[in-house]
Amino acid sequence: MKNKLKKFISLFAGMLLLVSCGDVNGGKPTSEENINTTEIEAKYPAAFKTDGDVVQIDSLKVGIVFSSPFKGIFNGFLYSSSIDEDFMKYTMDGAFPTNDDFTLVLDSDETPIKVTVNPEEKTVTYKINPKFKWSNGDPVTTKDIVKTYEIFANQDYIASSTSTRFNKGRRMIVGIEEYNEGKADKISGLEVIDDSTMKIHLKEITPSVYWGGNFASEFVNAKQFEGVPMDKIIESPALRRSPLSYGPYYIKDMVQGEKVIFEANPYYYKGEPKIKRIEMEVLPPSQQVAAIKSGKYDIIFNPELNIFPEIEELNNINILTRKALYFSYLGFHLGKWNTEKNEVVTNPNSKMYDINLRRAMAYAIDDDALAKQFYHGLAMRAKSPLAPVFPLLHDPQIDGFKIDIEKAKKLLDDAGYKDVDGDGIREDKDGKPFKINLAMMSGSEIQEPLSQYYIQQWKSIGLNVELVDGRLLDFNNFYDRLRADDPAIDCFFAAFGFSSDPQQVSLFGKNSQFNKSRYTSETLENALNAQISPEAMDETKRIEIYHNYEKVFMDELPVVPQMNRIEYLVVNKRVKAFDWTYDPKADGFDWSMLEVTASKPIVDER
Repeated sequence: MKNKLKKFISLFAGMLLLVSCGDVNGGKPTSEENINTTEIEAKYPAAFKTDGDVVQIDSLKVGIVFSSPFKGIFNGFLYSSSIDEDFMKYTMDGAFPTNDDFTLVLDSDETPIKVTVNPEEKTVTYKINPKFKWSNGDPVTTKDIVKTYEIFANQDYIASSTSTRFNKGRRMIVGIEEYNEGKADKISGLEVIDDSTMKIHLKEITPSVYWGGNFASEFVNAKQFEGVPMDKIIESPALRRSPLSYGPYYIKDMVQGEKVIFEANPYYYKGEPKIKRIEMEVLPPSQQVAAIKSGKYDIIFNPELNIFPEIEELNNINILTRKALYFSYLGFHLGKWNTEKNEVVTNPNSKMYDINLRRAMAYAIDDDALAKQFYHGLAMRAKSPLAPVFPLLHDPQIDGFKIDIEKAKKLLDDAGYKDVDGDGIREDKDGKPFKINLAMMSGSEIQEPLSQYYIQQWKSIGLNVELVDGRLLDFNNFYDRLRADDPAIDCFFAAFGFSSDPQQVSLFGKNSQFNKSRYTSETLENALNAQISPEAMDETKRIEIYHNYEKVFMDELPVVPQMNRIEYLVVNKRVKAFDWTYDPKADGFDWSMLEVTASKPIVDER
């Protein structure tokens, strides 16, 4: 690993040398985007199936590459950390299957919940499948659905959990705002017909209805939360240690922050899983390659992109790829979160508010070169904030930021950031020393050289940028400080996973906790709200709305889009079949169907 790190640093040193020597084609981009993600996806498809004979085993091991302990909020809707979702996604979740365009499967008697939309009534009807049961044998009922809504829309819960789920899309439910404000003790728009049938009344029918963006995507068991005060739910055993599950597995035991042992759910609606136990644990990045070679795990989630060439050579694994619902970005501290109003308050006097300063920082970074040299064709420059899995919504005229050092310098000159004392570092507009504090996460072995690359690039345009606290921050510390609007942070590199609903009100709207830059404007808010308007039901109009949103976003630049990526999954060759497509076609594959063809994981024999 030390040799590999030296290699990374030397590669970055080469890039820095190009900049310091002025070899940037007169300020023009130094690299072109020649990454063909289609070739990678064709070479490593998202599903496979072998002909080997099935061997019975008691347990299967799963590793999740992560540099910090998991938080352990075990509900597929109330969680706040992506690693918690990794633990639950295929074991405990699955209330709403989706199509390959991420829309909800409608009017199907085979799904856990039959969903029917009535645009004239402005209602969505749920009919719960009688086979849909919790891991204790109790049926999933409308009480469970109502309880979920009552939790995430409750002010005491929101205040105690820094919840991000009560967003503008879900405010479309009739009566939910009155409940949130304490003016009603129930949500009037949740019409319970009986234990298995209910109607959800909406103010408007918008595209989010069909993508599920107005609704809770998973549910809690109401009985488990009886008598638990709303402000204590986030720490309750029902959420942290022993939540019931309606997925193929339920939590049997755990080592907090490190490992979860799942047991097969005998009441799973598709039938009891074939493998009785799943052991899932955090795998430190430094151990991932050795673990893959030795067959320590049957499945490994989140392997880092920088190890891809090394594991491509291994003969004991199958590699599966797909376009990730992923977006990394450079964010800026532009305001604060108002807890009382649950909204962003932007500060026009904040250090990073000047749009030319933000644009200059964007033009100083060569994301195309980073994608090629460090992510091996599995990442590509993000051209806008939209998910690339929705290509029709993207305006091809918008192409993101390509490196242009001279343009970056001119933007700073025009904005009034001048080098007053001739030391190569710019002062602020008043001629005073100007320092920018950057927050970055630790974890991957390339994070340190990456941080140094960014700092050097910004130095080349005259900006003095330093790491917050002089070091990289642990994942949990990083996000805790962002949520708290730590004034020590001026800018930061972060990422999030897109939802299956393409609307971005829940990411960048003024009422969204995910809006970590704390930026809002009337123009941006209008462009966001248009995405969840009735007018967006028309496909032509919807495309026009998203094109306008991209233009507004890139003009105002609350964050700088950095990377989209291809994600990959490592599966040991003893696993008989696996379907990782977003719409599994292999007999409705899920983890209840996992089987193996050898009694022990296969080891790399080279």
